[in-house]
Amino acid sequence: MRILSFVLPAVVLSLVLQAQTSAPVKKVADTKAPPAAVKNFKESGSPVAKVGIELYTDYECPACREFYLNVLPILNREYIATGKVHLLHRDFPLPQHKFTKIATRYANAAGQIGKYDLVAKQLFDTQPEWSQNGNIDVQIGKVLPPGDLVKVRELVTSDAHLDDTVNADVQMGSYTDHLQQTPTIVIVANGKREVIGGAPPYSILKQYIDSKLK
Repeated sequence: MRILSFVLPAVVLSLVLQAQTSAPVKKVADTKAPPAAVKNFKESGSPVAKVGIELYTDYECPACREFYLNVLPILNREYIATGKVHLLHRDFPLPQHKFTKIATRYANAAGQIGKYDLVAKQLFDTQPEWSQNGNIDVQIGKVLPPGDLVKVRELVTSDAHLDDTVNADVQMGSYTDHLQQTPTIVIVANGKREVIGGAPPYSILKQYIDSKLK
């Protein structure tokens, strides 16, 4: 579990739930036109599902890696792929992580060419390597064809709007969901947002989702 650098020393690990109502995110005016709209590659599952899950992660956070690689696949198989739950990934790069911002740009650039899931998984798979030296490009090159890697590199270096969704996610996490750590799960159901800080065991998360689906 990774705690924000400005939070007081860690409290006892526990499942923290706090119901909150949705609040609009203020957007910063931009004089430049954004790129052509693309399908939100961070969403999966039915958009009309009764329960929504918004998952805040940081690519350099070990607890996020554990959740993404070991819990999310089960969640996807049992709830998202079956249409019971709608999932939205949100980026929340922590300031104490040296390479997480560039890793986030790589993932979102890959999303622009339809390779988000592939690259996000590779980033978490190889986190122990690139988090030591920042050599993200090498790790991404292991799963992307050369032509796609060139496109991703170009977007990473030149797309002025690549961080727009990241900035919106950080604002949402900071001022609406009041994040104190990653990963953080937000359950959206019945018009309310319920924040679960940390990475609860799948058995607990499953019980909670089932209670919302009844």
